[in-house]
Amino acid sequence: MIFYLFQSLISITALWHYRDNRIRYLTITTVAYFMSYFATGEFDISLSLYFAFLVLGIGLPRNIEISSLLVVSWIVLYTIVGVVFQDLFATATALITRFGYIIIFLFMLLGKRTDELWKADVKDYRFLVRTGLITELAIVALVWMQNGIGSRVVSGNQPIGAGIVIGLAAVIGWCYLKKMFTGAETVVYCLISALVTVLSGTRGYMVIIALPMAVVMLAYLLDLPENGKNALIRIGLCCLIGAAAIICLFVVDRGETVIQVLRLDEGLGYRENENLFVKEIMRRAPWYNQLFGFGFGGNASKVNGFLEVVQQASWNREFMFSRLLTRTIFHNYWYTVQFKTGILGVGMIILFYGLMIRKILCVKGQSWGKWMLGMMVTGNIVSLTFHITATCSIFEMLLVAFFIRQMQNEQIEIKGEKKCEERISQYGTFRKFC
Repeated sequence: MIFYLFQSLISITALWHYRDNRIRYLTITTVAYFMSYFATGEFDISLSLYFAFLVLGIGLPRNIEISSLLVVSWIVLYTIVGVVFQDLFATATALITRFGYIIIFLFMLLGKRTDELWKADVKDYRFLVRTGLITELAIVALVWMQNGIGSRVVSGNQPIGAGIVIGLAAVIGWCYLKKMFTGAETVVYCLISALVTVLSGTRGYMVIIALPMAVVMLAYLLDLPENGKNALIRIGLCCLIGAAAIICLFVVDRGETVIQVLRLDEGLGYRENENLFVKEIMRRAPWYNQLFGFGFGGNASKVNGFLEVVQQASWNREFMFSRLLTRTIFHNYWYTVQFKTGILGVGMIILFYGLMIRKILCVKGQSWGKWMLGMMVTGNIVSLTFHITATCSIFEMLLVAFFIRQMQNEQIEIKGEKKCEERISQYGTFRKFC
């Protein structure tokens, strides 16, 4: 309990001290969450506090869109039903760990676009990136001190390594494409990020970070911010390094290290049992459960043949039998959404991601920034089958929404400049009006 108190005090102090600089507040609050999470090994409470402080820092949305309002209303309705008619704890857990990132994204995206509190400069972004990377490296070191060098970076059986890094990928890419970070600085940040992500041993994280990083690295090879001055040199060096890595990892080592680090030799494990359970339960469930699910706080114990399905899906594994009796949240995010909210819920999640992609594509110009954010969203969608995205993507989805707002603001500013130029050309030597 004392660690949660420290997390709260640090977050409140940061909110007051950086009340005019929300990027730095976001940095301190995120670090406090991850350190509290590591110290306690308890995921739900520390994440709940983090979620509450982020919402407090963002504030209520100031813009209204029908599609966004529909998604939020859907989540609110299921939350009310879960709290009033089902289980309070299960409802809160489902809301924050599986649907909280949607609320955070929409609150950030629909805020006041020109909000002075969220304006940031190079120093703020550099503070965010460096503080986040140092925190992740410290967590890796602490986990290895406890569990041995090379062990997977987890706390309380939940992945904690690279939880910050996957969000930082958007910051690093944005700052490089906007000429805020130098090429050398960007390479160092990317290498540390990639290292921490691999050490985390979480395949979902690797998917999320790989796609936006690929866009950033392509821009680096083409030397875009420097207008192509060193492109050929960079491409040549990367080819040499890549060839040396391939020879060492796949010829000398025969790929054994890669397989072990990336956990490629592991199957779905008990995820297969969970998937089978959901598919069979939803097949037997009444039509209204198939359409609307069992709710945030509900379970399937009243479905005809429930114990038979549990027995069949557990494959006679005693530990899986007891687990499936009470399990309502699963490693595959899509199955969790289907179980909780039915076919309707799957459609709402598709609508949400469609809204996210549309917001990115609707911004004119800025193709490299759009590609980077688009790849980050794509990685998020692909990794949903690992469930980690839905659990831990609050930080990175806030940043995606933030940079979408930044692109929209830049587009507004460019339009404003064009209007000024048109009026100057029209009135000749008259005073400039904007």
